Amino acid sequence: MRALPEAVAGVLWMAAAQLAFGAMSVLARVATSHAAWPEVACARTIVGAAVAFGVARLRGAPLVVHDQRKAWARSLAGTCAMICVFYTLGAPSVAIGDVVTLGATSPVFIALLAPRMLGERSDRRVWGAMAIAFAGAALVVGPRLEIAGHVAVVATIGAFCTAVAMIWLRRLGGEAGGRRESPEAVALHFSLVASVATGVIAARSWSSPDPVGWVLLGATGLAGGLGQLAMTRAYALDRAARVGAVGYLGVVVTHLLGALVLGERPTLASAVGSTLVIAAGIGLAIGALRPSRTPAPLAPRVEVRATPVPPVAS
Repeated sequence: MRALPEAVAGVLWMAAAQLAFGAMSVLARVATSHAAWPEVACARTIVGAAVAFGVARLRGAPLVVHDQRKAWARSLAGTCAMICVFYTLGAPSVAIGDVVTLGATSPVFIALLAPRMLGERSDRRVWGAMAIAFAGAALVVGPRLEIAGHVAVVATIGAFCTAVAMIWLRRLGGEAGGRRESPEAVALHFSLVASVATGVIAARSWSSPDPVGWVLLGATGLAGGLGQLAMTRAYALDRAARVGAVGYLGVVVTHLLGALVLGERPTLASAVGSTLVIAAGIGLAIGALRPSRTPAPLAPRVEVRATPVPPVAS
């Protein structure tokens, strides 16, 4: 079987990551009724570290990070983003669709930062797809963005930190003597750094959850850990702006799961918005099949095997 072009594979891995992150968001929202948000965030990082370590052992992938500077930059930015995300997910008065919509601005920040930090040009197809996807995301949520001002600020800061983390994730790789980091090594480094930070926050007001809470914490961490690995692989395969734009799919996934799990009922506007987001993702995938006329001058890549492990593997 012929391997998929790397650009197409990157889009597909990012789509898989969004499925996992959508599940994580809904599980985290439910888990906050059994535990405080710092505990949920801490469980996400600890279980995520275990997932990265376990998958690395199954694949025989190395766990050594050679470029410590870029790894720490990626991990610190990602930790800030995670704290912001779980803070907003833990706000009981904020609809989960509002949270993911504000988080969906991170691809915009990525496209704005990529030319300066990566030397990657964002062509018109990427910008057009992003515009369509953002319009679709706005329709999915509709006029329900009724959140406290400080929560909106935290969510937007989280989106910016996510963009910075993804930029560093794209840069992390084969610049140092041709050595490439494995996705598992990058994910484990981030998870360990985030575990320390969220653990310190959680320890200040820790209260042991009930048995259902423990199950939800574990499920949240598992979904997030698998999504982390899939996202790491995606950014290693393709240009940051194009892969980041697929992040809008997470809005649709979270909305649909919210309807199934939390009882939210989609409206006509939501259905139209979902269609726009999915259409934008398909457009990006089709565009990925065409070779770029202006290749990115910086293209470090994470080690990728010919047959990658599916992100849903246990």
